[in-house]
Amino acid sequence: MSTEKISSDIQGQITRAAELLAAGDVVGMPTETVYGLAARIDSEEALKKVFAVKERPFFDPLIVHVNSIEAAKKYSKDWNECCQLLAERFWPGPLTLVVPKTSEISDLITSGLPSVGLRWPKHPVAQALLEAAGAPLAAPSANKFGRTSPTTAAHVRREFGDSLFVIEGSASDIGIESSVVGVKQNGSSFELSMLRKGAVLQSDIDQLLKEKNISYQWVEVTGKSEAPGRMKHHYMPSVPLVICKNPRLTMAEISQKLKERLASMPDEVEGVKIIKPKSDLTKLLILNLSSKPEQAARELYAQLRSVSDRKPDAMCFIQSSAHTGEMWESILDRLYKAASLILD
Repeated sequence: MSTEKISSDIQGQITRAAELLAAGDVVGMPTETVYGLAARIDSEEALKKVFAVKERPFFDPLIVHVNSIEAAKKYSKDWNECCQLLAERFWPGPLTLVVPKTSEISDLITSGLPSVGLRWPKHPVAQALLEAAGAPLAAPSANKFGRTSPTTAAHVRREFGDSLFVIEGSASDIGIESSVVGVKQNGSSFELSMLRKGAVLQSDIDQLLKEKNISYQWVEVTGKSEAPGRMKHHYMPSVPLVICKNPRLTMAEISQKLKERLASMPDEVEGVKIIKPKSDLTKLLILNLSSKPEQAARELYAQLRSVSDRKPDAMCFIQSSAHTGEMWESILDRLYKAASLILD
């Protein structure tokens, strides 16, 4: 994707998008992770519009996209050695760093938190838009709150119709949201927290910091507001998704277990409406993903949408022992949060 040439048509779309952003509007833009709903960080009107268009609660913070490491430093009160090493190795790319923010970052962006998530995206169209806009862009995924993230411009248009200007771009290379890592300095050491798993793995970070002889430790953060995508339910498709963790169950047994659990399923969790199957389960479809995790990540959201379009009563993902390893953990994180029900 990084070598993709920008055609004159796309360049024209970027120019138009920059004009809309300058006027306080929001636009859809491609990134290598998923498509984003972008607004300038210096326009409170546009930031409020992001929350309104997405129907997103204000307690869920936004990630700020920048076009260089130097730009990131401008918005961090504590851009330390660890941040610099991580940015030099993984930027531009699918890693968001959560760091103490400066006063130039609105509390609206961070949900009142003293920290901000910063990312330099790799997608050439996203980079060109940041350049044309002349300002960092706050850009959560371009979908309604709690629903399936988009990986193509067509997904975004289907979600919002003609009301949102979307820059065309090819399908997102990675297919799931960025890894989000909190970085805090504690004396001569650093505390890191994996706030959201993605394509940049914890082992990748371990390898880098050990190479550089950096003293650090991983710490667990339980607060849901520290980063986006941390609530119990997220990424949900338009039909119920059931995760079956027992590959020995037949489809008939899965359907029966699902019927038995229907009555106990909540209607809503943390503001996200739970998609519940009908009591008469006559059409249950399997969600098939590649056995290769990098390919499965690229397929995930498109497949959730594609299977939903076939209007089953529910869809089922069969989890097996083959779905192990760090990248599968990132994918399963999305699947578990997208699921209406998990069967052991």
